[in-house]
Amino acid sequence: MIRLSVLFLFVTLTSSIPEMFSEYRLKLKADALYNAHDYSRAENAYRQLLRTGSEPKGAASSRYNLACALYMQGKYREAASLFAHKAAYTPQQQATARKSLFNEGNALAMSAINTREKTEKTELFRRSLARFKSVLLGDPDDGDAKINYEIVQRYLQELESPPPQPSSGSGNPANAHPDSGIGSDVASRILEKAQQDESSLMRQIPRSSKAPAEESRNNRDW
Repeated sequence: MIRLSVLFLFVTLTSSIPEMFSEYRLKLKADALYNAHDYSRAENAYRQLLRTGSEPKGAASSRYNLACALYMQGKYREAASLFAHKAAYTPQQQATARKSLFNEGNALAMSAINTREKTEKTELFRRSLARFKSVLLGDPDDGDAKINYEIVQRYLQELESPPPQPSSGSGNPANAHPDSGIGSDVASRILEKAQQDESSLMRQIPRSSKAPAEESRNNRDW
């Protein structure tokens, strides 16, 4: 019986080797497409990895990178949903879970910027603010989260403050907000910052041989 068990294990392992190599090649292809800024094709490759992948840890990595590829294409709502998929991370992957929380906050804020309806926009900004607050509760020294928290808070203040009363006899006030309800200068700052570090958005699951403290803090997308 022992020999049969060993034989069965050997057959199982050898039969899975081609599948493992296929997944590995697809992962390399997806990462190369992302690094080449071909986000649409990278998205397709990561989706294929999620459909065919057999390793839970690999699925978490593919889901995270898919969210990044979606974010870089402006598909913020789906990206936020994938970044929020915290159940996929093991206790050893908490560093990536924190990055997901940060990026979820970004995606929610960008979704709000692209939303015209004021009630929905406000709700998205509130959710974004809550994500950055959670990041700061875990790491009060996270400078990027502090900046983003303040920017989103300013958005909310602009949205929730009463509109200025137009002076009599004048047309539209010179400082009127655009249809989005957000000052164009603030929106421009957000969008510019989002584009500055696009190549650093995608973060792989940290390898076990690399301590989280060794990772660079300059890995944000804002």
